[in-house]
This record gives sequence, structure tokens and C-alpha cells, in this order.
Amino acid sequence: MGREIAKYHEIETDILHKIQSGELKIGDQIMTEKELCEIYKVSRMTVTKALQSLSTKGFIRRIAGKGSFVCDSNVKKVFGHSRSFTQDILSIGQTPGAILVEYRICRGEEIPEIAQKLRVDPKGFIHFFTRIRTADGIKIALSHTYIKCDIVPALNISTLEGSLYEYIQNELGIFPKQKAYSVNATLPTPEQKKLLEISDVALLKVVHPSFLESGEIFEYTETYYVGSRYTYYFYPDNSSYFTI
Repeated sequence: MGREIAKYHEIETDILHKIQSGELKIGDQIMTEKELCEIYKVSRMTVTKALQSLSTKGFIRRIAGKGSFVCDSNVKKVFGHSRSFTQDILSIGQTPGAILVEYRICRGEEIPEIAQKLRVDPKGFIHFFTRIRTADGIKIALSHTYIKCDIVPALNISTLEGSLYEYIQNELGIFPKQKAYSVNATLPTPEQKKLLEISDVALLKVVHPSFLESGEIFEYTETYYVGSRYTYYFYPDNSSYFTI
């Protein structure tokens, strides 16, 4: 039984790596169950379980009588649209989630670079938290968020394990405006690999501040997206510029 479970994970991981690396592209057909059985020397049941798991997670689509094909599970996001992570994931028919890694309240003097961006005095307070963002249970992003305590005095742990923007909008009446983004590709650090359970897959580091209607900055976030799961689109406009 233990060997079958290990093989099931091996098959799923191998196919997922081929999808994320681009070796298998959208629309490509996965090897047949018979071929996978022969390659991995396992039973049909083990192969079926691996493919079913990939299908449930949205990576492949299984069509009776035809086979299994790579799906387009990529999140398409447009710069300048203040759509939350939760809305992004719901847009592709998956269930969003959040795993809280760390939460604490810092003084501005502890994180001077962030305090300067948020216009917080050295003795002022800033919420800081790190979360792993998920889609159908799959870890696809790691975010570090800083929020001014004088704008959002308190945060519940349960809020951080759900949609932060829903809480900010529905409970506090704050509707964030995002005016600028910074995006660059980077390789994951050992800690990011561990937290996101990935190998050397490129990450998209997206940095953005959020503002109140008055123009006052109140949030600063750095998010590392697994590059194979997100596509960003940019449409030039006349938005004001903010140095990130």
C-alpha cells in the first residue's frame, strides 16, 4: 500500500512538473493510462488516482474515450484592476484559500523602508503578515502585507485566513485603489520553495501599494506568484505614477 501511495504522488508530481515547466502545453494530451502503467510499473488504479487528482486540481481535463488533456488553469489578471486574489481565483472556477504563516505588529523603526513607503512615523504601528495563497488547495502564491494600524486598528486571525479585501470593504467601508505595480521574475529562495512546495520554478514578484479614496497610502504588499499559474496583461492609461 505504501509503495502504491508513493508511486501515485510520483506520477502526479512528474506530470505537474512537465506542465509547469512548459514541456506539456495547454491542449496537449497526457500519455494514456496504459502507457503510464508500463512506465511506472504500477496498477491501473494508481495511475487513475494520480490523473484524477490532477483533474480535480484543474491541471488536466479527462474526456471519456479520448484521454486526458492539459487545461488552461492560468489566472489572467489586468494591471490597474483592483481585483482581489479571491476574485482572481473565483474567475477560473476554483476555490481560493489562505494559510497564515506569520502575523505581528511592528513599529515603524523596526521596518524603516516600509514605514517610509507607508508614511508611518518611527514610533507608529504597522500590521505585518505573511500568507500562502491557494487555489483548490494548491499553493500558488506567497504574500507579505503591511497595513497602517491607524487606518485598520485591528485584524482577526480568521480574517487573514480568508479574503482580506472582503473584510476591508464590507466591514470597514474601505475600497482600496491600486495606482502602480512593479513586476519582475525571480527564482525562489529555499524558504519559498519549502512554503510553496515547488522546485526551481520562476516566481513573479508583484509589488503594489493601495490607497484610500483620499489618496492616502494605507497598504503595501509584495506577492510571489508561481509563474506558471499567472498571466499579467498591461493596458496603458493615464494613471498617476507612484514610486515603488
